[in-house]
Amino acid sequence: MIVCFDLETTGLDKYNDKIIEVAMIKFDENTFEIIDTYSSFVYPEREIPDIISNITNIFDSDVLGAPKIQDLSQDILDFIGDSILLGHNVNFDIDFFLNNGIDVSKNNKIDTFFLANFLNFTQSSLNLEMLCNYYNIEFIGAHRAINDVKATVDLFKAQLKDFGKLKKDKKRIIYYLFSLSSDSNVKILQNLLFSEFGEKIDLDVFEKILLKNISKSEYVDEFISDENLNCEDIVKFFNFSSEVEKRENQLNMTKQVFSGFNSNKKMLIEAPTGLGKSFAYLIPSIVYSVKNNKKIYISTKTKTLQDQLFMKDLDFLSKNMDIRFTYTKLKGRKNYISLKGFFDYIFLGSFNYSEVSFLIKISFWLLETKYGELDELTFYPDEYSYIRDLNSDGFNSLQEKNQYRDYEFLLKSRKSVEKANIVIINHSLLFTDLVSESKLLPDLNTLVIDEAHNIEDSITESLRESYNLKQLKEYFDKCEKIFNFKNIKKIDFLRTKETLLSNLEIIDDYAFSYINKKLPVDNQYKNLLATDDFFSDLDFSQILSKINLDLLDIVDKLKVISEYDFTKEIVFFDSLAKNIIDFFDKTNSKYFIKMISLNDRFGVSFEYTLLNPGNYLYSNLWGKLDSCLLTSATLSIGNTFDYIKNIIKLDNFDFYTFDSDFDYKKQATLFIPTDLGSVKNNGDEIVIFLKEFYSLVRGKALTLLTSFSVIKKIYTYCNIELKKEGINIYAQSIGGSKNKILSNFTKSPENSILLGTDSFWEGVDIPGDDLKYLIIHKFPFNVPNDPIFMARSSFFKDSFSEYAIPKAIIKLKQGFGRLIRTKNDTGLVVLLDDRINSKWGEIFYQAFPSDINIKKGTKKQFLDILKKKY
Repeated sequence: MIVCFDLETTGLDKYNDKIIEVAMIKFDENTFEIIDTYSSFVYPEREIPDIISNITNIFDSDVLGAPKIQDLSQDILDFIGDSILLGHNVNFDIDFFLNNGIDVSKNNKIDTFFLANFLNFTQSSLNLEMLCNYYNIEFIGAHRAINDVKATVDLFKAQLKDFGKLKKDKKRIIYYLFSLSSDSNVKILQNLLFSEFGEKIDLDVFEKILLKNISKSEYVDEFISDENLNCEDIVKFFNFSSEVEKRENQLNMTKQVFSGFNSNKKMLIEAPTGLGKSFAYLIPSIVYSVKNNKKIYISTKTKTLQDQLFMKDLDFLSKNMDIRFTYTKLKGRKNYISLKGFFDYIFLGSFNYSEVSFLIKISFWLLETKYGELDELTFYPDEYSYIRDLNSDGFNSLQEKNQYRDYEFLLKSRKSVEKANIVIINHSLLFTDLVSESKLLPDLNTLVIDEAHNIEDSITESLRESYNLKQLKEYFDKCEKIFNFKNIKKIDFLRTKETLLSNLEIIDDYAFSYINKKLPVDNQYKNLLATDDFFSDLDFSQILSKINLDLLDIVDKLKVISEYDFTKEIVFFDSLAKNIIDFFDKTNSKYFIKMISLNDRFGVSFEYTLLNPGNYLYSNLWGKLDSCLLTSATLSIGNTFDYIKNIIKLDNFDFYTFDSDFDYKKQATLFIPTDLGSVKNNGDEIVIFLKEFYSLVRGKALTLLTSFSVIKKIYTYCNIELKKEGINIYAQSIGGSKNKILSNFTKSPENSILLGTDSFWEGVDIPGDDLKYLIIHKFPFNVPNDPIFMARSSFFKDSFSEYAIPKAIIKLKQGFGRLIRTKNDTGLVVLLDDRINSKWGEIFYQAFPSDINIKKGTKKQFLDILKKKY
């Protein structure tokens, strides 16, 4: 017998939030015949937060007079009995039961999420609603317990059918990995899915199943070179198809890029949206590479653009240009799975519940992937520590002694780079390779950087180093697991481990106290700049010396063990020793920003990154290149490049800009309400205005915000009433992941409103008439107490005018760019930040096209115009 159950709660905190609804269905696991049902509201002894009522449609009036959970506990336990528990992300609900005195810890469980993680691994989201859509399961009233339960039962039924359709090799993979776990919940599933399985599956069989689907072939055959290529007229290479519109400024940029390469120039080009800049640098790059026998690297920040260049643009050009060339892509080591790491992991066996699901997902993916890039998959919180053991960073994946070497995706990618004319990389690899001893980009001479407005942030993140005790303990746990499996003597190792952890915990405790002394208890951002007083209040010298010696001792002990290859662990402990020394070294503070942070997942973390990325780039990249192009649609402020030139030190660059082909006077209007009051202090009136606005336009609207708290406020106030009008609000962090809410919005934009923060300001492309209204709540300033922002602000006499405002204008330009993407697009921008009327605020008009229509008026005047239109 199986009992499927679901709870609705006042929040996600199992210790402090309360249950407000319980629903259960008991059914036969063979026939799916429903035996009994149970449903009840629960009185939570507190008010239900508005945001929860918005999501669940459960209000205080619904639960008033309902029994308390302790009054229902025996009925719930009697209903469940010794049945198997079924749910979607079932541990969440079980934990709430346990913390309310309902002990179901002895009941076995089946999690539909566990099954979906590998059966539906190609789906971008595995929430219940998305999976029901995938399986065409009717799903009415999401986030009401009884409806969620019915949907989960139907989902489980569909998953069992899906399992029955799997090919034999996939069933072999599942059976083998199930057999490597002693978890009773895995065994329950094994018995349910495999009533009998006559075939013996071992590691050799498992290995052969996977390797037969992985090619040893490289992705590129040869580098194409033709010194006799006639390229005096670079524009002629555009004559490949009538499908692609040729634009005058696109051709002008193409000529400029090609001329710059031939003259060994370093260039920065601002290319506005709609110019077609991808082709404007790809075509001259291809021609220059073939003519001059030189490889060209093209770097992007986002995976979206990298995929567009590789899968769409270069694919098109390779089929349509009257010139042969080869191209490939390369990412950092951490982006590739290591087959050596994967099979070593499998060899150790004894997997927990979530590991089994994760490993089946990886195995299924290995049957299909061509490039072995881990970002092809979606991972969930429990899985990040597993991924660290499987990626190619720190492994000897490329060494001859690796028995899987010829299959390794990193090796095939690296060999392909050697033979390709054009190599697509990302900013992270570009900048980490600068400090890497083992270069993946040894012949970096000619470089194009797209999305160049992100260079400062990208190098900051790429060269950011950190350590925390949780990660260290995970590595120790893995080492001990290997010691036990291989019967390796570990007494000396454990002794050193304990003294090391003891000393590190002293520093952790000091940092914990320091953070809590400096910040209020309810502070949203638990991260601090580690200033001089942090290092001077306690003498770390003796304890750091002991820590360093212990880490070196651990490395020495691992190096002499012959029974297992501890390369990855040795690299980690070596790196940890370096990071700790660098963090606490007082003499390098003029080069690094040092930070301490505190969060629930990792506890205390110690981090550092470059203080002055411009100086570093000037010394380590710009000066070593023959030629370089930086490009983006948002590089200038007003008519100058002074800001970007100063921030990333572009002293030897030539600067160019091209006009937009868009007629913004006809295509866009900027409206600024004059009577909404202060955006900082008059939040309620702004939210009321937004509800009226959404009600009138009904959809096709994106609202860009700078904080989740404001998203929550807008959603709470608007959602229920707008839903009655048939209008959906999809809000980041409330409605799911970025991909999920974008997907929901694009399915029915005509009656959908999108609320997004940071990641929605750029890289979001909603085509054509699907987006007609862009609402900008506030200027996107950096959080003023962000440690990196604070440290770099110290370089400026007037950091607000010289650093904070320019950064915000660049981001605002990116935000505006979400609205008008083609010559045929039209739209309305509503700016709610009244600070544009201040003396310093006027500069923010430079974030918008100079020819855009600007209208000001009262909210009534504005809404009346909209009413007449609709």
